[in-house]
Amino acid sequence: MAKLLVFIDHDITLRHFVLSGVLSALEDEHDVVWVFPERHRRVSHRPADLPIGRHRTLPISESRLHGYRRLYHASVLRMLRGTRDERAIFAFWREMLGARAFWASWAVSWPGPYHLYRRRMLARIGEPEHVNALLDEEKPDVIVHPTVLEGLFVSDLVHAGRARGVPTVFLMNSWDNPAVKAMTVGTPDRLVVWGEHSRTLAHERLGIPLANILVFGAAQFEVYRRLPREAPAAYRARLGIPAGHQVLLYAGSSKGLDETAHLAALESAIEAGRLPRCTVLYRPHPWRARLETEADFFARGWRHVMMAPDMAEYYRRHRAGDASMYLADYAETHVTLSAVDAVVSPLSTILLEAGLHGKPILAYLPDEDMTQNVAIFSMAKTVHFRDFFERVDCVQCERPDALVDDCARLLDKGTRPGVAERLRQQCAFFVDAGERSYADRLDELVRSLSGAPTRPGAAR
Repeated sequence: MAKLLVFIDHDITLRHFVLSGVLSALEDEHDVVWVFPERHRRVSHRPADLPIGRHRTLPISESRLHGYRRLYHASVLRMLRGTRDERAIFAFWREMLGARAFWASWAVSWPGPYHLYRRRMLARIGEPEHVNALLDEEKPDVIVHPTVLEGLFVSDLVHAGRARGVPTVFLMNSWDNPAVKAMTVGTPDRLVVWGEHSRTLAHERLGIPLANILVFGAAQFEVYRRLPREAPAAYRARLGIPAGHQVLLYAGSSKGLDETAHLAALESAIEAGRLPRCTVLYRPHPWRARLETEADFFARGWRHVMMAPDMAEYYRRHRAGDASMYLADYAETHVTLSAVDAVVSPLSTILLEAGLHGKPILAYLPDEDMTQNVAIFSMAKTVHFRDFFERVDCVQCERPDALVDDCARLLDKGTRPGVAERLRQQCAFFVDAGERSYADRLDELVRSLSGAPTRPGAAR
């Protein structure tokens, strides 16, 4: 048995690693102490309400975070300079930071100024006193941190862990993290990533040795290994989808497009017979951006379009002004993806998830829409999506007036033999499809770093 400190600093990682049960499984084998920020906006759940054992909280210094954030901006620009992503990501940060803050970060991101700036900022930020005190008190064998590779604890854990000789294991949250994030203080002893694609990017961009980057798949997709909890036929019957209809899932984006207008175009096409015997299922993104000009989905009478039932309440709250993140259940996503025939989405990770389910996929990427939204335009140009489009058989819709015809081609593709298996094989490059579970592989890693004996009967 090893003693582990597991640091959680965001609702997203809480959803993907704790509520999924993947990290909670460590409690069966090890002495686990969970560490959360003390009353911070990034974590909305009270630790006492979670299905976990002993936990601690740490106060967060906003002044230190502000210093880290400024250093992070310069580090990201430095990392991406000269890469294929430079123009797109620089445009994104100009939009996010504003011109003045962006150019200030840009000026100190060049090699000479950056190193001086980094030393000055780290001296100003100072020691992570609360993290140091916690580590000295708890004396962990291993530090585990699921992370988007930037946040409340990332830099402090690398620094404090290395100073004490305590191995740090970072668990990558999403496939885009090594493509667009930067490490400002140092790198963890081990980084666990989704697949060979993110392993290569983490080595090239973050400078982590390949031997220290491990491929475990995606923790949040572990549920996809099992049969869905509701059979596709039962799900379709519950929703009242007519027998013999193909089901097209429109999965929304987090970036704020007029998705109701897209759905209306599909509805009109079905009415006109251009998409015969088709039902459209709408699944809004669980942290969708608000677009003031978008019509309310429920204000329109639909004949061929319906909302995924597990997302309806969230959508209504969001329309009423609740901007909180919804921690959607991946088990329900698994049910939905298993029941549909094809998936269209304006650039979301659900395209990859659908491919893992063997469902034909279409990325909605019209220049007319995307140039109005810097975030989604930039994301389409980043390396992880570009590589995805090069390697995976994903239809790309590049004009609004082509959406209906492209969806018709997509639905036709789903009827062809071999499509599902080919998609699964292509997506395995991005998400490892190995036979061993994420939890088993993580347990083995923890034991190897801590010196704890290998669990009897564990696969090697």
